[in-house]
Amino acid sequence: MLALGAGPALWIFRNWLPIPKGSFLAFAISLALLAAGFVALSSSKIVEWLRSLVAKSLTLTVAIPLLLLVPYVMGSLGNHPLSAWAMVGFVAYVELPCILLLPDRKRAVSGAGWRDYAAMLSLALPVVAGWTAGIWTGTIGHALFRPLASVCAGVYSFVVVRRLERVGYRLLWQRDDFIQGVLCFVLFALLAIPLGYALHFIRFRPLSYAPQVFAVRFLGTYLLIAIPEEVFFRGILQSSLEQSLRSSRREWYALILASVVFGASHLRHPPVPNWKYAILATLAGLFYGAVFRRRRRTSSSALTHALVDTIWSMWF
Repeated sequence: MLALGAGPALWIFRNWLPIPKGSFLAFAISLALLAAGFVALSSSKIVEWLRSLVAKSLTLTVAIPLLLLVPYVMGSLGNHPLSAWAMVGFVAYVELPCILLLPDRKRAVSGAGWRDYAAMLSLALPVVAGWTAGIWTGTIGHALFRPLASVCAGVYSFVVVRRLERVGYRLLWQRDDFIQGVLCFVLFALLAIPLGYALHFIRFRPLSYAPQVFAVRFLGTYLLIAIPEEVFFRGILQSSLEQSLRSSRREWYALILASVVFGASHLRHPPVPNWKYAILATLAGLFYGAVFRRRRRTSSSALTHALVDTIWSMWF
């Protein structure tokens, strides 16, 4: 299914994005390589194979993330000259979480420790603070390649190296993913729209869009925003908190804590601090976390997330 979408996706990029003609081939190869890793890490068989490699060799464990340098360099060809400092920043970004979690590579450790939270910060803080902007060449690279590379680095570090279970990294929907993802979106909308109006945060814009515009925006939001954020906030953070909290209601407490952190990450949007956005994002996080808790699949919570973001950006 994903392979069938590759051709149309490249056609869209070729015709809609300002990619220089001479660098389109390099762009396409770079995107294909990143997408291959993005998809491969959602396979349980590939994850188990990588875990077996990691358990045997410390050197190989640290070397595998460096494979991301290949699409990184390819994506830079024909756009901007490669910067040594940008490349160092990229290597640090993909390697640091892996290095922090090396002590746990041969066994699954119950409960998250300081290394887990330090690795989470190393993945999230550079993105939230905008430090990764200088790593990628151009707006397209930052908007397109950075989320894919972030997911690859995060899933490899936590699912393969750390052996964190119940992350549920999946891209394709099952029937119940779709049903519960859409249901959570409807329930969220019933609460969020009145709250958004009460906070004077949203205003309905009765604009007309062609169906293909919605489809393209939804797909881009699903893959480049919803999946990366759900992998981090639900798959990694919420799952880690569930293992760490000592309470019979730890799953609910983990859901609430992860939602508050998710909401707080939106304070950086102008005007800073954006409390209205943070309140609505926290509410959204509760619904994303609830569907993830029920399904244990990022595909389900990312569906709700992508519907919220797409509809909000187009009509509110």
